[in-house]
Amino acid sequence: MRDDLLFHITTKELWKQFNKSGSYEPESLETQGFIHCSTGEQVERTANSLFGDKEEILLLVIDATTLHDDVKYEEDENTGEKFPHLYSPLNTNAIIDKIAIESENNGTFDIAFSTS
Repeated sequence: MRDDLLFHITTKELWKQFNKSGSYEPESLETQGFIHCSTGEQVERTANSLFGDKEEILLLVIDATTLHDDVKYEEDENTGEKFPHLYSPLNTNAIIDKIAIESENNGTFDIAFSTS
């Protein structure tokens, strides 16, 4: 997994709602001050813990080297795990792919990435 890739999980509806001209500004940017992201190793757990009630998610694949602002890795108070947080709008030219992922029959998301 490339270290310069980050992932943001959303839905098609939220993508349409918060995608502005050249930037993506989800509600968390206003309410919490940052955009939640995950590394490749974290994204499947994140999808299943936060989006388990959805039948489909939209995975934004982000090239972290093209972000307009630095990403801060901050500790989750519940798990102690460090997650990447973006403290500015996400410039859409940093998004290198958008992947729609449907949940499995058991309601979970299976998001596997190669480690090479």
